Amino acid sequence: MKGRSWLILCLTTITLVLLSSCALNFFANFELRNLLTSGTVEQRLEAASSALSGGSYDAAIALAASVINEKLGLELKVEDLEKLLDSTSTVYELAQAIQSATVTEDLLDAVKILVEAVAFKTNKDIASLADEVIEILQDLGIDLVFTRNKSNGSDFWAQFETNAGTIVKFLAKTFDGRHTLKLVTSGYYFIAKNSTDNTLPAVLCSFYDIGYMFNLLLDVDDDGKVTDQKFVEDVISKPASIVEFSQQATSGLYNDTEDCLEFIWAYRVLQEMFEILDIQATFVTLDATTLSEKEHISDIFDILFGE
Repeated sequence: MKGRSWLILCLTTITLVLLSSCALNFFANFELRNLLTSGTVEQRLEAASSALSGGSYDAAIALAASVINEKLGLELKVEDLEKLLDSTSTVYELAQAIQSATVTEDLLDAVKILVEAVAFKTNKDIASLADEVIEILQDLGIDLVFTRNKSNGSDFWAQFETNAGTIVKFLAKTFDGRHTLKLVTSGYYFIAKNSTDNTLPAVLCSFYDIGYMFNLLLDVDDDGKVTDQKFVEDVISKPASIVEFSQQATSGLYNDTEDCLEFIWAYRVLQEMFEILDIQATFVTLDATTLSEKEHISDIFDILFGE
């Protein structure tokens, strides 16, 4: 009998906890919906900032995007904002609008919150990636003290081939999700172009921009993922043969004019960010026709870095 009583008590307690949790989620969702439909810009920005600080990234994304939506007249629905990252077309629409927007203080604040929340939500934030990035840079023999001097190129590429498997595995994992990379790159581009203190935004823009280019180059089937590409799998399993694999692997830009145009846009963004950071690098003139005619990944490397 006592056992029965304890079982009933345990089941009752569990039920109450679950109901309380549902009630809290319902209240939170109701409050979010209320802010999205009737909150002022100031209220939404304040709530978005609090949500970001509290790790409620979906709410932060929705609220920040709602401000951007209003300021740029995009006419996105509340349902679109609440599930923003689920829709590739909506993300691209938002990214395109941000790139060419006229800056205001509210818009700038909203974009700052949005890109940070998206990065955290998709596990692409620098804080989470820092340890792996530092380890890879050390393996490549790159001095972590920020300088603009070039290291010995032959030593770099020798180390790159040695560590190719680790590097490509990290890049593939980090740079999955093409539409989110486009959004974060566009956001940091907007921030870097419109902020007085623009060094860090330019660095972050460069990082995500390179990831976007990497995704475009490797993603043959245009599903936004690179971890499932044969080139990535081959290099991870046999890193010493990366050059050979790149000569065999089909470029994601091959016969794809749209992706080529996106690649050229990203390349120009990188050039602008390097100018902000005062990094000396040689950039070539790209055209979509030439890029789309090149069948293999190595062909694109030859265009970018010389044969």
